Amino acid sequence: MRNTSLLLIALAAGCADVHDEAPSASSSVVESSLLSSAKLDPALSAALAAAPGAKQRVVLTLDGSRPASAIAAAVTALGGGTLGFSKLPLVAARLSPLQISLVRNLLGVSGIYLDRPLQLMLAQSRATIRADEAHHHNRGYIGRGVTVAVLDSGIDGTHPGMPFGSKLAQNVKIVAAPDELFGMDLLGRDLLVEDLPDTDTTTGHGTHCAGIIGGSGTTYAGVAPGAKLIGVGVGDGLSILWALSGIDWILDHRAQYGIRVVNNSWGTTGAYDPADPINVATKAMHDAGITVVFASGNEGSAPNTLNPYSVAPWVIGVAAGCKTGVDPTTSATECNDGRAHLLADFSSRGVAGDAVYHPTITAPGVHIVSARSKTGIVMNALDLQADATACAIGAGDLLGYTCASGTSMAAPHIAGVVALMLDANPDLTPDQIKATLRATARPLPGYAEWEVGAGYVDALAAVDAVD
Repeated sequence: MRNTSLLLIALAAGCADVHDEAPSASSSVVESSLLSSAKLDPALSAALAAAPGAKQRVVLTLDGSRPASAIAAAVTALGGGTLGFSKLPLVAARLSPLQISLVRNLLGVSGIYLDRPLQLMLAQSRATIRADEAHHHNRGYIGRGVTVAVLDSGIDGTHPGMPFGSKLAQNVKIVAAPDELFGMDLLGRDLLVEDLPDTDTTTGHGTHCAGIIGGSGTTYAGVAPGAKLIGVGVGDGLSILWALSGIDWILDHRAQYGIRVVNNSWGTTGAYDPADPINVATKAMHDAGITVVFASGNEGSAPNTLNPYSVAPWVIGVAAGCKTGVDPTTSATECNDGRAHLLADFSSRGVAGDAVYHPTITAPGVHIVSARSKTGIVMNALDLQADATACAIGAGDLLGYTCASGTSMAAPHIAGVVALMLDANPDLTPDQIKATLRATARPLPGYAEWEVGAGYVDALAAVDAVD
């Protein structure tokens, strides 16, 4: 549908309320912004149908024909409240249904996506992937000089294995952002507060993932204990907008902290859409030289259940496998025949024969012991029973460590292996890293690529290949 400039201006005049900026630009701003309708996210269409009069938080994807600042100005002229980004070619906004219909016609807007909620993808595992051998190989690769960002619920930097200010180089947390913040000339990165010792204040999920990547210690050290960590805590109310704000911060601080890897143990369900704002953002990280790792999802063994963000060709999607050998404490629904490296029953699968819909690789994801956040009440409660039984954590370590299962735990194993590879060869690109991980993976007999990707990760072989 096309609208005349007079209709646009007349309608825009009635679109603002006390929470949004009133129209302030001249009619020429609107008149120069007309185009045929942009794509509407199916989730947004459903939300509009369910609540016809409600305002929605949305993210606008752009076609590159106009700068984001010009798009934001045009949205403001229509009475919408906006929130911009420093590095990402996106604009967030809070819009009424009428404003959404008008924004669809703005020149430069290619799509409008709902800010929908995202979900966290909930004994030793280093030996399983031969990371211990890589630590003692040649000069000993432990992730020195590599910084890994953990985009998650946050990190407890008071944990002795990840002390803030040394091992944990920076720890940031997104602040509560009510709808009134839209239209206040903020950037997504402005929503994060830096230099917080403990940002994992409710779930403990990010602390556990960070410990797998690079936690120090004796019994339960991470895959890359020499790496630095960055906590980007966006998980308490994780949604597309907050994840984008975290990615924007990472891109803005990439050079300052030397960020080379980002772990993402979260996602959603549904079809893969390369134009989705999250995929636009992860492509920006890839193009900036950052290796992006995603959990493949815990939706079970049926086909076509992958986390769609793990499917993007520029990221590494990780399925969850069992630890080496027979684990008599593991339930039949997780590792049901005792074979080494069996794929976990909960690990999401792709589509047989499809060139895109499959994990990249498999890593340990069942009964993984890692750091316990002192404030992570969710995981601490969920895993309490398994800690001393299935995972056999000693009494002296129960206060500092807990066990969990999921592709959330598999992904940080790969992020840690990437840090080992970059320690061995800092010049590697994200594409070279992904190709090497696939080429050196150990086959998983009885499984197809749509289930396990290239096979089970082999840290020593990957380091050997790039050394």
